[in-house]
Amino acid sequence: MPKPPMVKCPSTDSAMDSSKAQEGKRHYRIVILGPAKVGKTSIISQFLYENFQQQYVPTVEELHRSHYEIDGMKLTLDIIDTSGEYEFPAMRRLNICNGDAFVLVYSLADESTLDEVKKIRQQILDEKKTDEVPIVIVGNKSDIADKEREMQRETVETVVNIDWGNGYVESSAQNNKNIDEIFKELLVQSRIQFQLSPAIRRRKRQSVPNLSNRKSFKQTSGCIIS
Repeated sequence: MPKPPMVKCPSTDSAMDSSKAQEGKRHYRIVILGPAKVGKTSIISQFLYENFQQQYVPTVEELHRSHYEIDGMKLTLDIIDTSGEYEFPAMRRLNICNGDAFVLVYSLADESTLDEVKKIRQQILDEKKTDEVPIVIVGNKSDIADKEREMQRETVETVVNIDWGNGYVESSAQNNKNIDEIFKELLVQSRIQFQLSPAIRRRKRQSVPNLSNRKSFKQTSGCIIS
């Protein structure tokens, strides 16, 4: 059986040139990664279609393309819903290489899923050869009872925000809680990465449109490409 082709991300110099070329970019590729059964597909479904399905259906890969208007600025988002099973390493590497920003999802009821997210995050940094990558870590299933939580929010949030320098959101796809906040934080990080200089990053964080306001973040069209 022939071996699958080796997927290589751009070199560090190429990645830096690509980052410069993305200033003013209006088409972003967001990759959703994480273990199986943590709610990746449900988060996408709530964000794009305000729909939640109780029945679990394993995902191989789906591309959701949506067009938005944010305060008069047109924006296209390609959201990649990936498999939670590590059966397609070449596909994962390709998605990492082609991704502009990443949402890494784990379950608040299962600490082992956070361990898997740590590994995925490290793979992203290794493949990209830089730690300047827009990443949001999402603890999903915040609707569970407190006694079912395996990790305290303060502990994880401190690690993610301070040690990793990434965004952190706790959400409930089932209750449609903080779903918009995930993509708001990702947009904040993407704009910081591609359009703002380091000297004014902190001052400008609050200037990004509030995605919870559907008037400022309006979906104009969308489709699923399987």
